[in-house]
Amino acid sequence: MARTKVNRYNQVLGRAGEDYAVEFLAERGFEILARNYRCGRNEIDLIAKRGNIISFVEVKTRRTAAFGHPTAAITTSKQREIAKAAECYIHAAHHPDALYRFDVVAISFANGIPMIEFIEDAFRIF
Repeated sequence: MARTKVNRYNQVLGRAGEDYAVEFLAERGFEILARNYRCGRNEIDLIAKRGNIISFVEVKTRRTAAFGHPTAAITTSKQREIAKAAECYIHAAHHPDALYRFDVVAISFANGIPMIEFIEDAFRIF
């Protein structure tokens, strides 16, 4: 597959994964505050709120297990990038009573059916 086709495929897969994650979180009582929040070159896939907890959610989607579990792509470097964007959000948003955490929604497909794993408080930076 040509490089541009691979990139486009990955974008479509990533967007579909985010759509699944939004639905999954909403079904569990989360309000989606932002999607693809950017601060400079850093991005957070989803920012969600339930009660007084604001979750910075990284969504990772894999079509197959050939490249490992979706969470394998969330390196320490990636965590730092997410944390930088989270810091921007915290300074810009006004949620004085909020508790903040980093969550992960890992999505893999088995026979075309999405298998969703939700990892609360997946990593810590601050």
